[in-house]
Amino acid sequence: MLVFFPLWWIWAGHTIYANRFDTDSRQHRLSTLLIMFLLLVIPAQVSTGAEEHYALAVACYCGARLIIATMYFASRRKHHDGSGFASTVGTVFAVGAAISLCSVLVEPPWRYLVFYAGIVFDMAALVLRSRKLQVVPAHTAHLIERVGCLTIIMLGESVISISAALADITWNPSNVIAAISGFVMVSAIWWIYYDSFHLLERRKLGTGHSILYSHFFLFIGLAILASLIRHAILDDLDPGDFRRLTAAGTVLFFLGKQYGYYMEVPQLRPYLLSNTAAVFLLTALVLMLPLRPHAMLVGITATMICYVLLNLRYRHLVHVEKAAA
Repeated sequence: MLVFFPLWWIWAGHTIYANRFDTDSRQHRLSTLLIMFLLLVIPAQVSTGAEEHYALAVACYCGARLIIATMYFASRRKHHDGSGFASTVGTVFAVGAAISLCSVLVEPPWRYLVFYAGIVFDMAALVLRSRKLQVVPAHTAHLIERVGCLTIIMLGESVISISAALADITWNPSNVIAAISGFVMVSAIWWIYYDSFHLLERRKLGTGHSILYSHFFLFIGLAILASLIRHAILDDLDPGDFRRLTAAGTVLFFLGKQYGYYMEVPQLRPYLLSNTAAVFLLTALVLMLPLRPHAMLVGITATMICYVLLNLRYRHLVHVEKAAA
């Protein structure tokens, strides 16, 4: 989670910029490609030794953040930013990058606190300045498309996880059940996520923070659940650990998914609360049973299908929204 956090925040910072000021210019494309390159370098350095290559990984992170800040400062002139939106966000990102960069001067474990303090500063400053940032409201359709595209990539990683686990294994009833259940669960998650997606597209999101920030937890939940599919197929994880990770992944996914709807679509709130409570209760019941991982995966898949069916209760709201549009 801690490694994914700064990578996600680089993506989020670029998304905030592109949502307001993207002109698809050559400068923007080159800057984006450079950020993508730095995003490739960071996890490579972390995987080869966190302490030995820490300074390089931090430098790449801060370099990406400063590129985004520079893009904001350039847009200030190009778009005649009289509201000060670009200047404010660019300055926040530059200061946050400077705080994180200072972590290379500190010994572990305090260096990690300083590094993440820079990210927390970015997020807190944007929230505290949200009223000023609403002067340039989020482009709703673009923001929803961005988070939707990253979610589908995460779901694709889930399918890859299943495929990797199926290579060079000896087939038996347990891993066949786990493989089928894993695919059905990913399909149910895809349905859950996109079933009401169009309701957000018709909203005026203001800053868009409720959607952007909550998706961090959704992505972490997806990553955990995808990993559990692989472990259920290989049966290489202690059942107690499997239960704890299942609980964490389910809670993070649903909280991340529901928060944006709860904040932006008020008429859905009673359904969101009751549906989520039902899923959490069913998940708890499944995890309390003395089951092996593949059997628990079947139970969790069943809870996801139950949520799909519970969503049918507010189909009438979908029709009302379409009629209003």
